[in-house]
Amino acid sequence: MNSPMCNRKNNRKKFSSLLRLSILALLVLVFCDHLYAQNRDSISILKAHFKQEHGNKHLQAGLHLVEIYVQKHQLDSAENLIHQMLQDPGLQNNTLQLARLYYKLGDIQYFKNHYADADRIYRKAQDYALRAGDTATYIDLLVERGYIYDYWQKNDSTLALMNKAVTLANKTGYLKGLARASLMIGNLYYGMNRYDKALEYYRKTLDAARRISNRFGMAVAYQNVGICHLYLKNYDKAIENLQKSIEILHQLPQGKVPLGNAYADMAIIYSRLGNVPKTYQYLKQGMDLLKRYGTDEDRAIGYNVSAECMTNLGRYAQSNRYLDSAIAIARKTGFGLMLQKSYKGYALNLRKMNRAGAAFDTILQYIRIKDSLRAEKFHRQLAELDSRYRNLEKQRRIEQLQHRQYLDRLHFRILLGSSLGLILFIGLSAYGYAQKRKRKQKLMEAEKEKAEILARSLNEQLELKNKQLTIHALNMLQKNQLLSEILKEISYIHAQNPSETDKLLTDLHHKIKRLLSSDKDWETFKIYFEQVNKDFVSHLREIQPALSDNDIRLATLLRLNMTNKEIASILNITYQSVRNAQYRLKNKLGLAQGESIREFLSRL
Repeated sequence: MNSPMCNRKNNRKKFSSLLRLSILALLVLVFCDHLYAQNRDSISILKAHFKQEHGNKHLQAGLHLVEIYVQKHQLDSAENLIHQMLQDPGLQNNTLQLARLYYKLGDIQYFKNHYADADRIYRKAQDYALRAGDTATYIDLLVERGYIYDYWQKNDSTLALMNKAVTLANKTGYLKGLARASLMIGNLYYGMNRYDKALEYYRKTLDAARRISNRFGMAVAYQNVGICHLYLKNYDKAIENLQKSIEILHQLPQGKVPLGNAYADMAIIYSRLGNVPKTYQYLKQGMDLLKRYGTDEDRAIGYNVSAECMTNLGRYAQSNRYLDSAIAIARKTGFGLMLQKSYKGYALNLRKMNRAGAAFDTILQYIRIKDSLRAEKFHRQLAELDSRYRNLEKQRRIEQLQHRQYLDRLHFRILLGSSLGLILFIGLSAYGYAQKRKRKQKLMEAEKEKAEILARSLNEQLELKNKQLTIHALNMLQKNQLLSEILKEISYIHAQNPSETDKLLTDLHHKIKRLLSSDKDWETFKIYFEQVNKDFVSHLREIQPALSDNDIRLATLLRLNMTNKEIASILNITYQSVRNAQYRLKNKLGLAQGESIREFLSRL
């Protein structure tokens, strides 16, 4: 048992520790408040500093202020400040600083989705960088222009710019530029299903990232190399590179979801090799990370990968249980492509289990779900049209009431100012007014009946056009998916026997590429869409007249509530390009940071 003296000593120690913690907490609060005040007044301080300084310090303060404006999405303020700085006579011979200013001005035009202006300004910045001997900035500008041409789907122009950037980066030893350019070239070849060429440039990215000690870049590069080996069926090399990626991602706090994807890729490899224990081990590790840190789409992809692994192992019933989970998430999030892929895998498993009837029922169930989703959307559109009609009718009645009140006041004033000798005239006027009201009432009833007939006709036409629009969009999606699968098969056949089929496959490849990039389907789709949503495009252009055709296409697909992956398939671009295009469209429309662009377009 402790003595009273020991208890008093322990109490004093506890009180002293508590006092020290309280003082420390107070200091932390004061420091945080100081930081908050500094951040709050940062723009005012930088403006004052910019006005007071001269020469190089004046330029540095201006560039810092531009960065703050860009971070706060105040792009017009940033652009005006750069134009003000460019008027400085002392900068006219300073080509290095002019290159930096025009580089930043080009970035602002890019963020505003003014791609042609951004490309023109980037070219001007390139000229100044070349005259100043700043090769690193010149290479970075080549890469920035490559992003623009990639968005325009000009693959040949993009490859030409990136190859030039790679050549200059190799000559000058600019490793960061080499990594960025090589990664873009690798992504372009990967999108073309040319995994051997993609592998070549992913290795260059890996080498550059290793030399500049960019560990996350190394992990991503190892993963890209591993995936290329997976598609090339070099399973040993795929495992080796994915394992290296996993080792690095284990040590990085921002690598949880990529780590889960790497585990999932490992599981696919081992399922193809028939290694059951390894498959289950990596599946569990990957799904644990995706469930904890990933989005709903990440988890749906994880369940689909798990199902693919079980199918490879011949465990079709277990594969379908995973697909049930993927389907549930896809229904919840509207992940259309995942829903389609999951039902296709489900039907394939049932067919391999000799359950052809159940497989057929699964396909029918998928069709019914898609039809119900489309019908629900159609009814929402009808409700919106009905609400709009009711509002217009209410406004019309208010205007009529105001008009009648005006006439009543007018007649009342006439009666007050009239003499006894005009009583007969007033009576006749009142009689004429009553007859006029009757005729107007009859006319209003006839117009109302006509409007109701027109509304019913419009509803029937809207239902027909909406079905045509849905079918056309689905056909575009299925056509692009089919053409993409054919391209993959062409690439595989070409790799197996290039000498005999080279010319035939090359011609076929070009024809399919022309079909994928054809605007004929878009013109038909546009006709159907504008018949159903007459004022949608015009309202968009009223909000932002500078919208491009690609912006309008993206907005119409978002209006139809299609997922990013469906949009990527229809537009024949990557999933990341869709997300970037949405971000640029959101900025261009002036939406707030937390506002959903899909909700905005659905209300328009």
